[in-house]
Amino acid sequence: MKAFDTFFAGGVAVPCDGESTYPVTSPVTGEIIGQVRYSSADNVDLAVEKARAGYRAWKSSSVVERKRCLREIAASLQARTAEIAQSLADEIGCPTFLGEAMQVGMAIKGLELAADGIDQIDWEERVGNGLVQKVGIGVVAALTPWNFPLHQIVAKIAPVIAAGCAVVLKPSEVTPTAARIFAECVHASSLPDGVFNLVWGGREVGEKLTSHPGVDHVSFTGSTLVGMAIMTSAAQGMKRVTLELGGKSAAVILDDADLDQAIPNVVRMSLANSGQTCVSQSRIIVPQDRFTEIVERYLAEAKSWRMGDPAVAGVKLGPVATKRQYLRIREMIDHAKASGAEVKEAFEVDAALSAGFYIPPTLVTNVDAHSEIAQQEVFGPVVCVIPYKDEAEAITIANSSAYGLSGAVWSQDTARATRVAEQLETGQVIINGAAQNLATPFGGWKESGFGRENGKYGIEDLLTFRSIHGAA
Repeated sequence: MKAFDTFFAGGVAVPCDGESTYPVTSPVTGEIIGQVRYSSADNVDLAVEKARAGYRAWKSSSVVERKRCLREIAASLQARTAEIAQSLADEIGCPTFLGEAMQVGMAIKGLELAADGIDQIDWEERVGNGLVQKVGIGVVAALTPWNFPLHQIVAKIAPVIAAGCAVVLKPSEVTPTAARIFAECVHASSLPDGVFNLVWGGREVGEKLTSHPGVDHVSFTGSTLVGMAIMTSAAQGMKRVTLELGGKSAAVILDDADLDQAIPNVVRMSLANSGQTCVSQSRIIVPQDRFTEIVERYLAEAKSWRMGDPAVAGVKLGPVATKRQYLRIREMIDHAKASGAEVKEAFEVDAALSAGFYIPPTLVTNVDAHSEIAQQEVFGPVVCVIPYKDEAEAITIANSSAYGLSGAVWSQDTARATRVAEQLETGQVIINGAAQNLATPFGGWKESGFGRENGKYGIEDLLTFRSIHGAA
């Protein structure tokens, strides 16, 4: 059984002396496979103290130094791809092929784009007698989730390094291995001690960190309710915040869409990582006269997604990450049924998988667009199919969610699809399955949060201005 009982402060692994522990559980077997010991309040104080020292040293670093460190970390992660992917299969049930290609692949790309982004920022400009500088905000508290643990760590730490800041990371205790490997890769790089620090913990440690007077900026990815609490806590110290919160993304299939292309893509975007992605396309908004065809096509495509042990080659759909998540998803499905919705599963879960937290691809139809399951984030392989009469109604339904993180539009007329995309109240829209561009800003509207990550935009999110009048 793995033990995670040290935190990182000032380049040193220090024993955690918190009283609480968290059992790391395999979602495949339900067995405990590790234990995380939480950091104490004193541990958090030490990590922040070291981060402040790290910031004082790193804020004057050169562009060359920052880019070198980012690329060194990327190379180290690349070398440990298989190990990271296996840990994600063990701890959250992510199929290894997906772990290697997406979970690790996106993280490495994020580091590379942050290095490139440094050169895309005008760090200084002259305005009359004034020298206007962009400088790092200071010490960042970064709180990351379990669903994309490595990518989300990189999305927060890469801009910290690029901006000349320092960080105290509190990763999810559900997926500790990816965080520890990342920390080891950082410490193998030439990044000075104290720029990166890591503590373990749950809500109390998070609250201690986000309210700490030594922290200047809080960056959080997770639920909207926790994001609201963090805003309240951060406001007491006038800290800036970056919040990437929940999502209820809609795939709008227009009446001229090519279903041979659209359906496999929408299935992938709704089932990848067992639907546990913040951009999961969990609402499919379809023409009324193509409703039955699309439902049948979706279920037929989803049946081809082999479910099983995520470490086995060929498995595309693993379990959901935790028992708590499993029970919550089941509860939401049961509530939808009780409210009159029709629930269709692509297949039955094999009895051999009964010890794990497996949920098959599930379509919910005959559901009101304003019902709980059509409005709230399920975070599982559960999709609502909602018909519309005309294009205007499709846009209205898509925008009826309180969230606004991502979305998609399908049409054989790209100009039409673009026109519809421009009316969607969301931070990103993917037209006809276009490739995800990680150099563009990522973040939400409405209850999906604010602030942006990725490339130069993530760096700029951690910068503030300094004006020097009469400078040489």
